[in-house]
Amino acid sequence: MNSPNTQDVTGSNTTQTNSKTSSLERMLSVLDLFTEEATVWSVEGICDAMGYTRSTAYRYTKELADAGLLFQVEQGRYTLGARIIQWDRQLRLSDPLVRAAKLLEPELSASVNVAWLICGLFKDQVICVEQFGGVGRQVSYSRGTPRPLLKGATSKAILAFLPNRQLMQIFVNYSEEIKSANLGSNWDEFKKSLRVIRQKGYAVTKAEVDEGVFGLAAPIFNPDGKVIGSLSSVQPIEDYDDTGIAAEAERIIGLAYRISREYERLVR
Repeated sequence: MNSPNTQDVTGSNTTQTNSKTSSLERMLSVLDLFTEEATVWSVEGICDAMGYTRSTAYRYTKELADAGLLFQVEQGRYTLGARIIQWDRQLRLSDPLVRAAKLLEPELSASVNVAWLICGLFKDQVICVEQFGGVGRQVSYSRGTPRPLLKGATSKAILAFLPNRQLMQIFVNYSEEIKSANLGSNWDEFKKSLRVIRQKGYAVTKAEVDEGVFGLAAPIFNPDGKVIGSLSSVQPIEDYDDTGIAAEAERIIGLAYRISREYERLVR
């Protein structure tokens, strides 16, 4: 049996660990403020946005700048730092999902008027990690772009293969968004709409994310059978053909399977 003193020390260590973790999370959350629309942030702006004290914001920005994650453009004003660029290059070269997709680049890039997207699931975000080809019009897909979790074939092909416990949490957190995405107004309807996608093995949507295009997507799995992303094709909506969609779907399922197998080879 532990003595009271031992229990006190253990509890103190746990509290200190949790405090450090919380402080680290709070500091790293500053990086989430930087977007395409807001590329430069002042310490005062960070205080207002995050609710931090001035001394805390100054400490966080200094530590992030010292680590190369922020760059001071002038006194008290920051942009994202060069270390993030280095990490992005490293990810492009080493990310197994990107490397697995690269195997198919010559084949996919040969397609005419088709954008091929490889997207990964990161917590509750679907993010484009690689893209080949194009559709000759402006679309919102590019590397690093987060996609709506509940809209578009790219995301639905992932969503349908998540475990029930995770889906239940998504339903609790995003019930209104699920309803507006026509995925069901209650838990049973939500499960049913995803079951249809799962049984087909692919998802297809029209103009749910970008106007004038349709998407067709199939899931990518890791060696444990867990869905980690999807391969999708984006094409002009005028090229949509009900009679040929099944054949296109079979092809994209096969391509996604090849990426899954190459991913398995790379991580083992």
